[in-house]
This record gives sequence, C-alpha cells and structure tokens, in this order.
Amino acid sequence: MNESEQVRKPRSKISGRVEPFWLNPATVKGTIAILGGGLVLTFPASTLEVLRLVLGIALIVGGAGDLWFQLRSHRTASRVRVIVESAVTLAAGVLLLLFPSETIKGVMVVAGIYFAIRGVIVVFGAIRDRGSETWALDLARGALFIVMAGLIFVLPEAVFSGLIVTLAAGSVLIGGVMLAYGVQHHSDDALVDLDASSVSQIVRDWMELQDVGESRRHEIDEGLYFEKPDRTNKLVAWWVMLLLSVAIATFGILQDSTAVVIGAMLIAPLMTPIIGAAGAAVNGWPWRVTRSLSMVVAGVAASIALAFIIGAWVPQLTPLSANSQVQSRINPNIIDMGIALAAGAAGAFASVNKRVSASIAGVAIAVALVPPLGVVGLTLHEGMIGDAFGAFTLFLTNLVSIILAAMIVFALTGFAPVSKMKENAIEIKRVAMTVVIAVILIAIPLAFTVSNVLTTAARQTSAQKVVESWLEPTPDIDLNSIEVSGSNVSIILTGSESFPEVPELEDALSDAFDIPVTVIVEQIPSIVVIYSDVDGEVRTEIENDE
Repeated sequence: MNESEQVRKPRSKISGRVEPFWLNPATVKGTIAILGGGLVLTFPASTLEVLRLVLGIALIVGGAGDLWFQLRSHRTASRVRVIVESAVTLAAGVLLLLFPSETIKGVMVVAGIYFAIRGVIVVFGAIRDRGSETWALDLARGALFIVMAGLIFVLPEAVFSGLIVTLAAGSVLIGGVMLAYGVQHHSDDALVDLDASSVSQIVRDWMELQDVGESRRHEIDEGLYFEKPDRTNKLVAWWVMLLLSVAIATFGILQDSTAVVIGAMLIAPLMTPIIGAAGAAVNGWPWRVTRSLSMVVAGVAASIALAFIIGAWVPQLTPLSANSQVQSRINPNIIDMGIALAAGAAGAFASVNKRVSASIAGVAIAVALVPPLGVVGLTLHEGMIGDAFGAFTLFLTNLVSIILAAMIVFALTGFAPVSKMKENAIEIKRVAMTVVIAVILIAIPLAFTVSNVLTTAARQTSAQKVVESWLEPTPDIDLNSIEVSGSNVSIILTGSESFPEVPELEDALSDAFDIPVTVIVEQIPSIVVIYSDVDGEVRTEIENDE
C-alpha cells in the first residue's frame, strides 16, 4: 500500500453507489433541511398544519404499534412502563389532531413547569458547588432555564412561534453547511464517511476546513483589537471618528433628516470593539472581551454625553415629540432584534472574508447603534425619561443581538480554530450563555410590544368590518374614523340620520375581540359648501344636515 492510499479517508457507503459522485448523504440531508426550514419560514400557517397532521399521525401509529406489541408480548421486564409510554404517545397524537391549540398550550405549560423546576435545581447546585470550575456556567444555565419558564408562562404563543422560527432558521443554516460540505467532498480522495448520524461531525469538520489560518487570523486581530505596537494611534483615531459621527448623527436627528443620519454612519467606528468582543468570546480570550466591552461602555457614555450637550445648545427645528428620527427609535420591537442579528452576521462575515468591505458592514451596524445613543442624549436633556429608556433599550437590543450573531458567524467561518474552542470550551460557554440570557431578557419587552401591535392591528381590522356591517341600514351616515385602544373603541360618524342601536354594536365588537369592550360613538353634523362661478355669476349654496 502506497502512502497516498494510507492517508485516503474512508469512503461513504452511500456515495460509493450513486452518480453523480457528489450526491452523498451530506448533500441530500442538507437539501432536505434547507427545503424544510424554508417552507416553514415561507408558509408558516400551511406548513405548521401539515407538520401537526404528520406528527399527530406518527404519534398515533407509533404509540398504537408499541401498545399492541406490548399487550401481545409475554415479557415482564419494563412492560408496564412501555405500555404507559405507548398509551401516552397514542393519546398525545389523538389530542394533537382533535384539539391542536389546547394540546400545544398544554405541552407549553408542562415545558414551563419542567424548565422552572430544572432551573431551580441547577441554580441551587451551582451555589452549593461554588468555587468549582463550572459553577458560574451552571449558574447561567439555571438562570436561562428559569427565564425560559417565565417566558412560557407569560407569552406561550410568542415562545412557541419563536421556537418554530428558530428551529426553521437553524435548519436552513445547518442544511447550508451540510450541503456545502457535501459538494466540497465530491472527489474520491476527499470524501469522508457521511452516515445518517454524522450531522454534528459534519459541522465540526466544516469548521475545521474553514479555518482561516494563523496569518489571516493575525490580520483580523490587527483590525479588531487596539493593541501594540500602534495602540495609541488606533485609540485616538477611533475616539475622533466616534465623536464626530455622533455629532453628525445628533445634528441630523435635530434636523429630522434621514440623509444626514445615514451620512454619519459612513464614518462611525463603533462596530470594531463590538465585533472584537464577539471574536474574543469564541476564541476564549477573556481579557480581550473585557477590553472590547470596556471600550463600548466608554464610547456609549461619551456618545450620550455629547448628544446631551448638543441638545442644550442647538435649537430644535422640529419638536422631539413630533420628530420622526426620535419617534422611530423609542419603541423597539422584535423586528429591531432581527435587524441587529443580520447586521451582526454581516459585520462578522465582512471581518473574516476579504471579498467583503468591512466598512459597508460597519455602516449597517452603526445605523443600529449610534442614532439610538443620540436620541438617548437628546431626550434626557428634555426630561423625556421614558423615551430615553426606550431608545437605550433599542441600543441594548442591537448590542447583544450583534454580539450573538457575530459569535455564530465567527465559529462557522473559521476565525476561531476548533482546537482552541475545545480548549476554552468552559469560558466560551460562559460568555455565550450570558449573551443568550441577555437576548432573552431583552426580548421579553420587545415581544410584549409586538404582541400589542399585532393585537391592535387585528382588532382594528375586525372593528372596521363590524362597524360597516352595523351601519348598513343607514346609508346616509358615513364612517369618519375608528380608533382601537385596548378594550375601547372610538367611532366618529358624519350625517344627521339616527345611527343604529349602540348595544348591538357593543355585543358584536365584544364577540369579535373576545373581550368586553367600551364603545364611544361621536356623530358630527355634515355641512356641504358648494361654490360656483359660471359666466361671471357667483352662486353659493350651503347644505346643513343638522
């Protein structure tokens, strides 16, 4: 056996029997994962209904088969336990088909109870074993369980939807990695054994293959970390450009000018220490994480202070309460978190890949960070504490989301060697767990905001249909406006004709909203002025329906 045959990797059994040769288990499973996740993301309602039916039928068939086998079997070892498990599986399938909504809610409640109990046990265990190498990680893990339990009890539907979206997005991501890995291993010499249980191994092999190497890693370090030999010049340049970008952004906010705010992002350098913190986290460099986050904290404080000072000296061309640049940044929602996740992924990918301009990705990140800080400073100067808190919440949302997304991208693109990640696994898990908990905690108020917005929008649509149906017997009355605020529905009508009975409307709206409502109907007399100047003769007619 020659040397080349000795180092040749084992050949996949499936891949060795199919043509074309790249059609191996990795490409097949990757394609299926991408299609499945993509369908769930594209057609959530239809796909979830199909998944419910498939899962329900699978549970019924599996549970009934196991139960029939156990009832006919004469074995005694674990027979009772298996019969109970089979009966529970069968019942779960039937309930999922007949009562899908109630079954899902029940499962979520059980999951919430489990997470709560598990979290308390892990937290107490970590406290008992404090001082051990993993006690901080266990404490963070227990806290994560408790936070998840609270979310499930408070927002079960939002958690369920978020879980589905996360699993679908993860399926697309992992599927893409598997597909790329399988296509890369298209030759006899490169192909590895890709059996049905090798998903995690494929991901690890992919990460090892993507290693950027020490030379490229050093180049990236030079751009992300302010270290010797040119540390002072780097810091001076960073501070100058940060303060200038904040000043420009703040002036743009005061002028209510989107163009000026975007222009400020072209020079904003805040991406560097944030992406640097994410890169240090996946490599297990705690001192670099500390330095990078310290720069972020100092930069945030300076940015808010500068915006506050500018607000004290520069007159407001547009009141902050009516300023679109301000109002768009004081009520963050889950969509803002999605934007930040995408921006963080773009920033990390641009840092690793030479073909992508890091400055472009930096603009995307700066848009999510610098303007909110300007709004915080301006609203604090005006004493608008609630608005300042909302803008700062938006900043924190963007910060932790960018770090989380960047950590994932750095791990998959080879900035952190797999060997280094294994060596510093505990430290990396500790940082990652902290970031995940922060993301979940921040997502709680954002989820409430989105839930309220969606509920109000749905009720507004329902109220429009109900009121139009209520007014059908009175064609001379026009519907001017409808405003839904919680359980209150305010309606303004125009016309002199008497409108239908309000109790009927209240009953219909209560049924549509599924809650008791308060109806406020205001009617305004209709006055029509007709002015005509024909052939030099002026005629004015006034029709008063009062």
